[in-house]
Amino acid sequence: MDEGGERKIHLKPANHSDRIIHWAGYPSWRQFSWLYLMAALVTWRAWLFGRFGLSGWMGWAVGALLLLGTAAIIRYWAHYEIGPAHLVVRNGYTGHEIGRVKLIEVDRVEIRQGPIVALLGIGTVLALSDGQPVLRFRGVRDPEGMKRRIEIAIKMAEHEAHVTVG
Repeated sequence: MDEGGERKIHLKPANHSDRIIHWAGYPSWRQFSWLYLMAALVTWRAWLFGRFGLSGWMGWAVGALLLLGTAAIIRYWAHYEIGPAHLVVRNGYTGHEIGRVKLIEVDRVEIRQGPIVALLGIGTVLALSDGQPVLRFRGVRDPEGMKRRIEIAIKMAEHEAHVTVG
């Protein structure tokens, strides 16, 4: 697994029929940079309190650890999957499906990036149907690469639909 949490997996559900997932991953660690910045500021404040002999430095240090723990926990809340027929967002802890869209229903794939997230190399990839967003992959590393993966999966699903119908 790399920094962006990407991995290719092959799952076997309880009915033992194959369920192939072409790509799966989590939001990038970079998505939570603001939490790391806040933790650094809180740590700095704890250090200043300790350095100058002020009480309460331990509370600030605990706060910094809680911020870092929060970042680690919420990163795995969303789990993204590109399968042969669907795009899926799941809860990374429970496996509960949050959103799903059939690839053949996706008309267009777009990337949304503000200036700061563009600097961080992350972005939100939107799957659109009839011009409306139907699924969002937020905070993905290399959004251009993710967009290409989804577009290739869409073409493969459309081809498969034509082959099975025709």
